[in-house]
Amino acid sequence: MLDWAVAVGVGHAGPEECDELGMTAALRLAGRRALAGLARQGAEPDRVVLDGRHDYLGLGDRVITRVKADASSTAVAAASVVAKVTRDRLMVEEAVHFPPYDFESNVGYPAPRHQAALAGYGPTSIHRRSWVFMESLVWRALPPPPGRLFA
Repeated sequence: MLDWAVAVGVGHAGPEECDELGMTAALRLAGRRALAGLARQGAEPDRVVLDGRHDYLGLGDRVITRVKADASSTAVAAASVVAKVTRDRLMVEEAVHFPPYDFESNVGYPAPRHQAALAGYGPTSIHRRSWVFMESLVWRALPPPPGRLFA
């Protein structure tokens, strides 16, 4: 799929990192991990275009921020597709471990089936506890569904 690209770097921050560091610092960490992945492939961009208004990477004049950059930059659009496909694949892998949460088709915390699973079983080990939705969540003490250990 990615054989047309000179290099591809995808960075992740885990749920614990997101909770501990906060989302901006977690974005920075994931972005820098992606850039490190590019560097390992011998590619180091002199400029980075971020979709949005905020330079969460903190790389100074190397960063260009642009709202809706994916609409005006083929590279940003391609990166957006790579990120989405990567996330979707990870969620399908996790769905096997947490069937009630509908990870294989989940579009996020607000999805009704996902909310029902959170209300019934509580958050899993892959949920970010600091997500704003979690603050109002009160779950019943149902036995955990089969799968991985819940946190």
